Amino acid sequence: MPRICRIDVTAFAAVMFALVAMFLLPAMMIVDHRGAGVDLPKVGHPIPMPLALREDAPMVAVLRDGSIWFGTDRLMADQLPSKIREALSRGAERRIYLKADARARYGGVAKALNYVRASGVENVVILAEQRKLSLVAP
Repeated sequence: MPRICRIDVTAFAAVMFALVAMFLLPAMMIVDHRGAGVDLPKVGHPIPMPLALREDAPMVAVLRDGSIWFGTDRLMADQLPSKIREALSRGAERRIYLKADARARYGGVAKALNYVRASGVENVVILAEQRKLSLVAP
């Protein structure tokens, strides 16, 4: 009777599958808690805004497709003032943080900004990221 020489890799495959499921799948499930993923514009000298990172910070996001989000809710633009007033009545900060995608059309951002001001909030912070510095001299 001939001997069959082979390595049984079923246990190794099971361990690898468990590791993938444990580390990779939860990482894929992470979603921006503000409801929208936005590529912020890059600037040379942004001012740090640590209050924008708070969970209860009133955040308006304008995506590149023109959709408007308030917190985790996708809204029509005309619904924005009532949602902001509702948040203010619950004790939210009287400052709106605006995350506008770097590729969003100016008209969509201007419309969102007009609706924010229609809610009675005049203090609007437009968020941006630090531009990466290049080491090459111009």
